[in-house]
Amino acid sequence: MNMYPRPVREIHQIELTTRCNLRCHYCPHYPKLPRAKEDMSWETFYAAMKLVGHFVAQGTQTELSLTGIGESLLHPCFLDMVAYAREVIGPQRLLVITTNGLLLTEELAEQLKPYKPRVFVSLHRPEKAAFAVQWAKKHEILAGYNNSFATSSFDWAGYQKNWTEIRSAPKIKCDYLGRGWAVVLVDGRVATCCLDVDGASSVGTIWDAPDSLQLKPWGTEKVGCTKCHMQVP
Repeated sequence: MNMYPRPVREIHQIELTTRCNLRCHYCPHYPKLPRAKEDMSWETFYAAMKLVGHFVAQGTQTELSLTGIGESLLHPCFLDMVAYAREVIGPQRLLVITTNGLLLTEELAEQLKPYKPRVFVSLHRPEKAAFAVQWAKKHEILAGYNNSFATSSFDWAGYQKNWTEIRSAPKIKCDYLGRGWAVVLVDGRVATCCLDVDGASSVGTIWDAPDSLQLKPWGTEKVGCTKCHMQVP
C-alpha cells in the first residue's frame, strides 16, 4: 500500500537564518553552502507562524524548533521571534532552540527564561559552549548538549561527502515523513526534510493552502532519502 504523499500535520522546524558564525568541516557550510546565506524576513516568519497556528488549531502541532542550517541566535530579531513563537504555540508545547553557544550570554539566557525554551547547546567550541551550558542551566532553559557530530555522525543525507566514511548514526525511522512533520526554510518554502541542504525536498510554501502541503520521500541516487541514516517509514 502506497502511504505517500501524506499531509503535513505539524511545522516542526523553522529555519531563522542560513548564516553561521562557525565553519565546521562536518557541516554543509563547508566548503560552501549551496543556498544563499540570509536571514528570514519578519514577514516570512509571521506567515510561517500563521501556518503553525493553523496546526495548533487542528490539534496536531506538538512542538516547534527554531533551528535550521544556520545559527539562529545570529538573527537580529531572534528574541522577538522566540516571544512570538511562544505566544502562538501556547504555554505548554515545547519550544526548542539549538545553538553553538557562541552568542548565548548570561544576559540573553535571562531574557529567554520567561518564554521557557528548551535549549540544546552543541559542543563544537567547548571554550564557548561551556559558558553557554552554565548560563542556560542557571536560568533553567538547558535541555541538553550535542556532541553527535563526533559520537553519532551522519553525512547530511549524502550531501557532505567528506563525512560518509565515518558515518556512525544508527538507523532510525524518519519522524518527518512518519509523523507528518515539515520544515520551513528561510525563504518560506516548506520542505520534507530537516537535512535538506539545498531545498530540493520542498513541497510548497507557507503561502499555500495548508491542505495542499503533502510530504513524500525525495531525492536522487546520490542524495536524499536513499542516502539518509533515517529510513522511510
